[in-house]
Amino acid sequence: MTALVKPIRRVTMEPYKHYRRAIVVSLYADTISLRLKGTRAAYEIPVAHLMDDLCRREANRIAREKRNRRKR
Repeated sequence: MTALVKPIRRVTMEPYKHYRRAIVVSLYADTISLRLKGTRAAYEIPVAHLMDDLCRREANRIAREKRNRRKR
């Protein structure tokens, strides 16, 4: 794969909730940044932390399903 040298920015097609603004997603070398279009406040997360969180959520979902199947 090609290394990410320059930031990549994309805008969502649908507005976000009651804010009625699109979300701007920026990909940097190892960070993902999210902000509402037209604002400066950005929320950043390292890709590694995001991956850890998503894996943990998936494991919890599978465990919850197994627990619910046993209760029936």
